[in-house]
Amino acid sequence: MAGEGKTQMAGALDGVRVLDFTSVMAGPFATRMLADLGAEVIKVESLEGDQVRARPPKRDGYSAYFGNLNAGKQSIACNLKSPEIIDLIKQLVATCDVLVENFRPGVMARFGLDFATLAAINPRLIYCSISGYGQTGPKALFPAYAPVIHAASGFDMVNLRYQDGADRPATSGIFIADVLGGTHAFGAIQAALYQRERTGQGQHIDLSMLEAMVGMLVFETQEAQFPGDARRPLYTPLKTNDGFIMVAPTSPRNFEQLSDA
Repeated sequence: MAGEGKTQMAGALDGVRVLDFTSVMAGPFATRMLADLGAEVIKVESLEGDQVRARPPKRDGYSAYFGNLNAGKQSIACNLKSPEIIDLIKQLVATCDVLVENFRPGVMARFGLDFATLAAINPRLIYCSISGYGQTGPKALFPAYAPVIHAASGFDMVNLRYQDGADRPATSGIFIADVLGGTHAFGAIQAALYQRERTGQGQHIDLSMLEAMVGMLVFETQEAQFPGDARRPLYTPLKTNDGFIMVAPTSPRNFEQLSDA
């Protein structure tokens, strides 16, 4: 049998315990990836539950959307306004390596679960806050759903420039800011875990979805500093009888190879 006698490799994050105060998409996307690598993720929900639990598509009456974002996690439902529950959470924090939250800035502090308070209990705690605009600044407290961040970051208007003849930004049902923000949070947590191995200290990660989106516009942020008429090469899907095909030669040599083919 293939692989017989070989020791199965453990998950990269086996033994790492994560306390997950996230809901909807950006935060759960990050903590799902932590769970995929073997971390023990404990999802803390309100008594009403994460609102995505009720969203279609559903399989056997349960949200497949929620399942995709939260597979592999444990879950507890509780009232975070209860002093007894907060005391229990603080006891749990002492045993955790990572805490992830995506409340609006200031909410965790009102619960008495801000970074300063919890770091005093567990100095090795890595505390990741995911928000639209960051924990400080003039828009920190603004609501920040992915489509709003797409607009605020400039992504929608940049994309409009690439749509010849379009008179308004495209409608998007794909929440890029959530997925990208969650992915950045996942990466930052890995770096913080590695740094903790060297220093013994945890830290607070302030993850802004807006900055993640602006960082995605690699060419455009540079082009904006050197205005001119030139645009980057664009690749347009070509319509065929049974769908579309994308042809994207990236250099003269690549175009020659395409022609030969």
